[in-house]
Amino acid sequence: MKNITRPSQKSIKAKLVILDNAVSEFAKNGLKGASVNKIANLAGLSKTQLYYYFSNKESLYEQTLIHIIHIWQDLFAIENADDGPEKFLRGYIKRNMRLSFEHPEISQLYSREIAQGAPFLKKHWHLSKNQFDTGVKKINGWVKKGLMNPVDPQLLQLNIWGITQFYALHAAQVRFLIGIDEKSQVDFEHFTQEATNLILKGCGIKL
Repeated sequence: MKNITRPSQKSIKAKLVILDNAVSEFAKNGLKGASVNKIANLAGLSKTQLYYYFSNKESLYEQTLIHIIHIWQDLFAIENADDGPEKFLRGYIKRNMRLSFEHPEISQLYSREIAQGAPFLKKHWHLSKNQFDTGVKKINGWVKKGLMNPVDPQLLQLNIWGITQFYALHAAQVRFLIGIDEKSQVDFEHFTQEATNLILKGCGIKL
């Protein structure tokens, strides 16, 4: 049996730096328009060094999409949601809202890929589906215990995504409609509280 060569911590860290910088470039310009040189420069590498970690531009793009899935999986962490629906949903909504406000490029790239028919993403959707199904079971468990109103556990998850990711996909429109210029800071806590209250009340959770 051959020895399995495991990637070093340095290699793992370098890949994450590349992927984090690739998200914004691919979100702005798509696969065809994105510059690998720019991604490499942002990551503090040469183009040759970048291709040591990723074989080509398409591979980098696909791994960037998987990177986004893993980010969202970490946000969900449903397996640690033993404190009941209110505490978990509050934390989950806030984590999603913060990601939308601070890193809108994540949702922008993911949505861009889906709008094109998800050619690279489709074969990796099972990663999201496994987490999604776990969420369904947990929500049904809370309903069965009387901790929240009977709801469609699939649509609840989709509606949370819809509300929280809206602020990433339509940031400019939101600022215009509520009269906040680009230089002014958005009241993150207020936006998050309103979204949280709406969802929790809809689930019949007393605030």
